[in-house]
Amino acid sequence: MAQTAILLFGATGRMGRAVRACLPEFPEARLIGCVARSPDDLGCPKGCSWMTPEDLFAGRGELPVDSVVIDVSLAAGTARLLDWLERSPRAFLSATTGLGQADEARVEALGARAPVLRARNLSVGNSVAEGMLRSVPAAARTLLEVDLVEHHHSAKRDAPSGTALAWAALLRPGEVRIHSIRSGTAAGTHRMIFAGAGETLEIVHTVSDRAVFARGALRAACFLRGKPPGLYTLEQTLAGP
Repeated sequence: MAQTAILLFGATGRMGRAVRACLPEFPEARLIGCVARSPDDLGCPKGCSWMTPEDLFAGRGELPVDSVVIDVSLAAGTARLLDWLERSPRAFLSATTGLGQADEARVEALGARAPVLRARNLSVGNSVAEGMLRSVPAAARTLLEVDLVEHHHSAKRDAPSGTALAWAALLRPGEVRIHSIRSGTAAGTHRMIFAGAGETLEIVHTVSDRAVFARGALRAACFLRGKPPGLYTLEQTLAGP
């Protein structure tokens, strides 16, 4: 089986380092390029080249047309990456949180020219939790008060988190009270609380290791390889090729 060639944009951030650390678990994936301002101590596997964003956007470097781009950068970096992808469409996994509406629309529009998967949370557990939230009866949503508490590490810039916004949108958009906590080194906990007279129900998803997201990114990238243009979901990657 041919390997999936991957370009990692935002390679030296927390998620970029986690993706590189998990790469040996995915023999079907091959990292061909790491994009960051400068290399770090983790290094890059044999056959992979470091490049700056400017190198990438200027076309310095050979990238196969069937390569898959994983974006785990910050929102400002994604905006520039989208400029390049609109000129040179590639399969694209967008895993950055905090994108504005305009850039979200650009990611969606790219799906007309390349396979695209937009996921704010790449964990298996989150997919299960979202399935549970979709199944909450409409009557229960009006009879119970709903709060969502999300806790992430102190360096996370966006609040509420992208996952919190996605969970809230599955219920009553604008009517779920979201409470954001930024402290410590927590990778991420989301707790949806349904409270009524004399009863409480909670759906909780906790991530203790960022490798959970990294594995999801690599699994999704391998899924996108060779797919026709279109918008894909994380649930489809879990169902198989």
